[in-house]
Amino acid sequence: MKAAQVLVKVLVIGVFLASLSGCTKNPFGEDKISPGSRQISGSVQLHDGSSPEDVYVWLEGFNIGTYTDKAGDFNLILPSKSGYGTSSGLSGIFNLFFYIANYQLDSSLAIVQEGEFVYARGDINKDGRLSVPKVMRRFLRINTLVEPSSVASNYTNPIGVAVTLTATIDSSTVIIPKSVGGLLGAILVKKTDSQEVIIYESAPLAGTRAVVLVGLSPRIIGMTFNLLLQPLAPGNYEVIPYLLIAHEATPEYLIESIGPNVEKLGPNYLKIPFQREGGSFEVN
Repeated sequence: MKAAQVLVKVLVIGVFLASLSGCTKNPFGEDKISPGSRQISGSVQLHDGSSPEDVYVWLEGFNIGTYTDKAGDFNLILPSKSGYGTSSGLSGIFNLFFYIANYQLDSSLAIVQEGEFVYARGDINKDGRLSVPKVMRRFLRINTLVEPSSVASNYTNPIGVAVTLTATIDSSTVIIPKSVGGLLGAILVKKTDSQEVIIYESAPLAGTRAVVLVGLSPRIIGMTFNLLLQPLAPGNYEVIPYLLIAHEATPEYLIESIGPNVEKLGPNYLKIPFQREGGSFEVN
């Protein structure tokens, strides 16, 4: 059955692409058909008004991605045709995905013929941009509170971290790696003016994890850490909880394309785009 479905899809794509050279009117609504190019661009907005920076934009099939800038704009460039071992380049109908871990996954349709985007087709207009800005909706709110939020560098008491999870649309499944007894398993403490990242774990040798269903009622998970174990230099920091979101519809290879081992506890975890609130921490 699967083989038959694949054959039908291949035939449909073949007929569609074959029609590109003979059409003079665009069935998707544009009056003119522009020549293809290796670059497309567009804009992403967040429905709740949060900053649209660092949304991950990923093109299936080619397995390439980029991040949006502070304004939510992005540019995506196809590799050269020779990069895929073919003189003519790849052709097909591909989904362009927009990903933030705690927002609903969204996509647009892009048409590629012989290694170049075809403008004025699918969701790409005649100028090579998304026809309309992509608007993404958050399904999980993550708010981190550090108490005390400001300490001296020689502070010796435990510092508490409380993470409040609240679903905004429907219930969400959250994975808490290294969790023991329902506690948060780890945090990453990032210095705001550098790439320095310090990791604190509640149970360093734990190989467990908790899977929790978060509903519209807030759910709080927490842990403590101590500067005696790993001192922090004076400065401003962001405390980031180590959480994974169970996206049922996330395409294969999307997460892998972000970077190596991004779901494992380490600095690369910060490459996964999230929208978080709170987490400010200062060492004097």
